[in-house]
Amino acid sequence: MCDDHGLAIPGNGSDLVGRVLTVQRVRELNSRSYFYEMLKDNPELTAIRPGVEDELLVGAIDHHIHAYPDFVPRSQDMLQIAVEASRARMRAIAFKDHWNITAGAAYLVQRQIDEMVLDGRLAHRVEVYGGLGLNLGINPEAVRVGLQYPNFACIWLPTFKSYGWARSAGMNPSEDEYVRLVDDAGNVLPAMRAVLEMAAEKGVAVALGHTDFEELLPLATMAASLGVRTVLDHPLLELNKLLIEEMEQLAALGTYVGTYCQPMIPSLYQPVADPMETVEVIRRIGAARCVSGSDFGQVLHLDAIDGMRVFVRALLGFGVPSEAIRTILCDNPAKLLGLD
Repeated sequence: MCDDHGLAIPGNGSDLVGRVLTVQRVRELNSRSYFYEMLKDNPELTAIRPGVEDELLVGAIDHHIHAYPDFVPRSQDMLQIAVEASRARMRAIAFKDHWNITAGAAYLVQRQIDEMVLDGRLAHRVEVYGGLGLNLGINPEAVRVGLQYPNFACIWLPTFKSYGWARSAGMNPSEDEYVRLVDDAGNVLPAMRAVLEMAAEKGVAVALGHTDFEELLPLATMAASLGVRTVLDHPLLELNKLLIEEMEQLAALGTYVGTYCQPMIPSLYQPVADPMETVEVIRRIGAARCVSGSDFGQVLHLDAIDGMRVFVRALLGFGVPSEAIRTILCDNPAKLLGLD
């Protein structure tokens, strides 16, 4: 069967779109009655209003924001986001770069925020952090030097250059072109182990990047044995989608499950998604092992703090208790980044 553009459409409703989303579910999400069915099944939505999220943002932490300066344009720069986070009375933010170090820029943004608090332009001090992205390779010496920078809170493992991601995408990757973390026998490679050991020594978080379960399981196992705090980066995005049973297994090892604004808020970057998956993951995994982050900053998304506002409204509207939201939004990110 084909659509009006000649594209093949699976005829069986149980056929998959991506890793777990079925054709039948896509039809439900896109049906004429979905909006009304959603409201009927979630009557809390009718009580949601702008500002209902304000108190839950007090003390919140967004540990995964993309901001300018970066290798591509971003919707806001670091200072703009920090000012908005301060006005929302958030506790902390952390800026990610896929390729480079953001801790130095975070330090300078912190200096500016502190000056604005001191002279009265801002009423609340937000903490500003950065870290190091390892798309250029697992280089323990680069990590050792990076960890000496102020405001360093997280090491981000490879994303676009991840061997596990390329393998899961069916690309038959070359180790010359993509960064591998685990060998064929399931052993964490020596350079990766060295990075984990430094993270343990310095007490910084490790975000596990865009890779597959084949790499994630040995990484999370070793991290747990070394006492490293880890987080799954947006495991509900199709580009590194995990099954909920895989998330449960990694959470049992101590890894936080990233329940990020993406894909709770579908976008032009991933227009075909089921927002209800985020709610189900929180219920199945439990708020105690989930951690939020916007992952925003892309030019076709909401701005980061606005995205967090919509995200919190959605969680409330779909029945996630405010106590669970505070755990995911405030308590667990603080533990992940070692702020408590």
